[in-house]
Amino acid sequence: MFLRQTVPTIILKRQTIFFIGFLLSLSLYATWIDKIERDLYGVKPGVTIEGIDLSRYLPKEVEVILEELAIRYKQIPVNPMLDKETGVIIPEKAGYQVNVKKTQEKIFAAQPNQRVELVKDVLRSTYTVADLAPITRQIGYFHTWFYGSGGRWRNIELACKGCNNTIVWPGKVFSFNEVVGPRTPERGFAVAPIIGGRDFGGGVCQVSTTVYNAALKAGLPIVERHPHSKPVPYIAAGKDATVAYNYADMKFKNDRAYPVIVKAGIDRGKIYAYILGK
Repeated sequence: MFLRQTVPTIILKRQTIFFIGFLLSLSLYATWIDKIERDLYGVKPGVTIEGIDLSRYLPKEVEVILEELAIRYKQIPVNPMLDKETGVIIPEKAGYQVNVKKTQEKIFAAQPNQRVELVKDVLRSTYTVADLAPITRQIGYFHTWFYGSGGRWRNIELACKGCNNTIVWPGKVFSFNEVVGPRTPERGFAVAPIIGGRDFGGGVCQVSTTVYNAALKAGLPIVERHPHSKPVPYIAAGKDATVAYNYADMKFKNDRAYPVIVKAGIDRGKIYAYILGK
């Protein structure tokens, strides 16, 4: 009876030991294969990039790290702009992106303990200062006479500054709400009369109306425009363009092959807007 109970137990233990030994052998074999692979195909010891030690990393592992660095360090090129106050041209700025393939080649060609620099490709801006040089001819002008004071004057001034010296590149859309921004007290806008009462930003609709009519004079296609619910004193019926942030906008598209520039301001009792082109 004792032997009948003991023999199966011994056999089971031997099978377990054999199985564990087999698994350990597989693990050691896999480790050995991994070591050989890294010795043959991995990055040389001590090679670093951006402070990251890549010793014995395999190509796929290096590629993952470089893809992450490419996202982190990518810089988008910037087209030239105009200073909102002075109209002086701010030159374009090139960007760059990491060339993953060429950087990886440098890493695997590097000697032990060498620090490798990222290979970067320059990204040129779509437009340059040269594209703005010929934009000097007035192609559309309009003005409305200013009325009111205090808060309304302040709101109109801020709206004009937001619109002034705005470049609209070919195929792009000018959005009044985008360039002027939210009409909030934190941004300097004051409470002033609007249709139906008083609110922050009262008066900016006269600016949007003035710019809208300048765009019409320039023959630029209107993308969005909303009339006031009642007639307004500064423009004939049907020529107005009301705006409300996140609700109603005034937009026009530049359908020309060249950029156009929006200018806006206040001068001796009138709000003016004009558009420059070729």
